[in-house]
Amino acid sequence: MAETEYPVTFEWQLRDLKSIYEASEGAQKSQVVKSDVFGNGRWQILFYANAGLGTSDDLTSGHISLFLACEPTDEEKEAVVASDGQWVREGKYNFSFEIHDLHKKDLLVRKEAHKHSFLSKTANWGWAQLAKRDVVFYNRPSIREQDALIITCTVTRSPEEAHTSA
Repeated sequence: MAETEYPVTFEWQLRDLKSIYEASEGAQKSQVVKSDVFGNGRWQILFYANAGLGTSDDLTSGHISLFLACEPTDEEKEAVVASDGQWVREGKYNFSFEIHDLHKKDLLVRKEAHKHSFLSKTANWGWAQLAKRDVVFYNRPSIREQDALIITCTVTRSPEEAHTSA
């Protein structure tokens, strides 16, 4: 597999939001909606329209969740045999998410994470309570009218920490 150049930026148009939101109303936790893989097949976005933290009497309450999932490469999977049974993505990574309307006139949410490691046990990093459901959909006429939004994810490698000897 080809080496990935960083930064990697992926723009995902998440469409049919009304159906996604309606399917998640009253659910403990909604089904995940996954983006295509990007960055030479190394990354994927996981979107949950309902993080399961709202109240049952207010279907617009609660939060959305958004995670960056690390998809192991063939080389990383093969290295499992030589290790303790876990794949590891070498290095530490920074990533950010932005959520906009389709015309990119309205920035709804922006979050950043820094210096995360990805391996079998921690293949996903993100926010279980990224934003309130009503802020992203129910109270946004432009999003409801377009029935879609754009999630932009940028992934960068953290600079390697210098090792000094005493």
